[in-house]
Amino acid sequence: MKKIINSLFVLALAAMTFASCDDVPTPYDIPTDNGGNKPQEETKATPAGKGTEAEPYNVAAAIELIKATEADKNTAPIYVKGKIVEIKSVETKTYGNATYYISDGKEYSQKLYIYQSLFLGNKKFTSADQIKVGDEVVIYGPFVNFKGNTPETAGKGATYIQSLNGTTDKPAVVPADDNSADKPYSVAKSIELIKAEKIPTVDVYVKGVISKVASFNSKFGSITYYISDDGKEENAMQVYGGLSFEGKKFSGKNDLQAGQTVVVLGKLKAYKGKDNKVTYEVDLNNKLITVNGKTELIKGEDNPGGETGSKEVTAASLGLQDATAIATQTLADGTKLIADKGTNDKNEPKYYKAGSGSIRMYPGNKLTFDAGSKKIKSITITCDTYTDKKTNKKTDYIAEGKATASAGAIALKDLVYTISNANATKVTLTNGHTGNGGASQLRIVKFIIEYAK
Repeated sequence: MKKIINSLFVLALAAMTFASCDDVPTPYDIPTDNGGNKPQEETKATPAGKGTEAEPYNVAAAIELIKATEADKNTAPIYVKGKIVEIKSVETKTYGNATYYISDGKEYSQKLYIYQSLFLGNKKFTSADQIKVGDEVVIYGPFVNFKGNTPETAGKGATYIQSLNGTTDKPAVVPADDNSADKPYSVAKSIELIKAEKIPTVDVYVKGVISKVASFNSKFGSITYYISDDGKEENAMQVYGGLSFEGKKFSGKNDLQAGQTVVVLGKLKAYKGKDNKVTYEVDLNNKLITVNGKTELIKGEDNPGGETGSKEVTAASLGLQDATAIATQTLADGTKLIADKGTNDKNEPKYYKAGSGSIRMYPGNKLTFDAGSKKIKSITITCDTYTDKKTNKKTDYIAEGKATASAGAIALKDLVYTISNANATKVTLTNGHTGNGGASQLRIVKFIIEYAK
């Protein structure tokens, strides 16, 4: 009997012990469906939109696009629509930008970081209450996959609110006065407009000589290069992410060459980098209109080796306008023509259409044939002549035989100068005449370069 009583006591005690365990809280580090710190799976909408003003991307589509972009490289400007779910800061004293998050709706946890973005109409924020959580916005501008980890807007006011709760405030249209493909702005004029903050809001035509081909982006098929009015790197402006004719992709960096005269169509911009250095540029998504007056590319090529001659090059084939400075021109085989005033303080070598077209070199002017890594064996230069119909007086524009060459031997026969045995990568032709008048000029109609093995 005593054993039975003892057994019943043990069972009762055990029952009390288990009952009391029900009152102990579940340990915080044990994962459960809703308790503890178990990470919740990100919820997101179905990607939609085209990134245009009429059909902006939703947040899901934008993040998908940005993540597919190379780390720290800006996308092309796009439109992205979402609702503000969190505001980090609104700065109104200096930069007038705001930093916040947008999503596709309350039911989705996926968020896009809007970093240092401007207010409606590309204007600065003037008050922190200009936006609030729940507002529907459309953001316009370039985005970036920062460090390959964070999809966000490119900072420093590169983006702005294009639409706020359905309201838009488009910047006032600034026309491009007296600008067309036939009357493009010069580089100097373009930079002047940017500095004066009178940048047209429409695309403009800009003409310049390529001073440097900087880089090729194989993903977008774009080339970033620099142009100036004289082909020199001083006072050049950047053509950023330029596309080929009709907005088509380039095939490689050698599609464009330093020295070529181009007309491009795009928007002018002053870009401020991280070091606060300002770059004057024709902005992303610009396109090529002409190269040396033509709508076809003149690609640079490496000389395959062996003794070979270039095709006959005429002055007219350079595609320059009448009375245009030669500056630097690049031939189809990559050889450059570099013109210089030399000792002439007044006149520089220019192209003139008179007759069949010629490169006109005044006394003291120089013209350098720069073949790069190739060696020039000889150059045959044909000069112009003119006979006055009234007086029957003939003038041969050969600088009266006073042209000189920096390499090899130069000889004149009739209207043809021949520079032989040059064996140099660069050959400079100089008009050695010291007088004036037509007879003192050297007018080059065409030339042939022969390269050495």
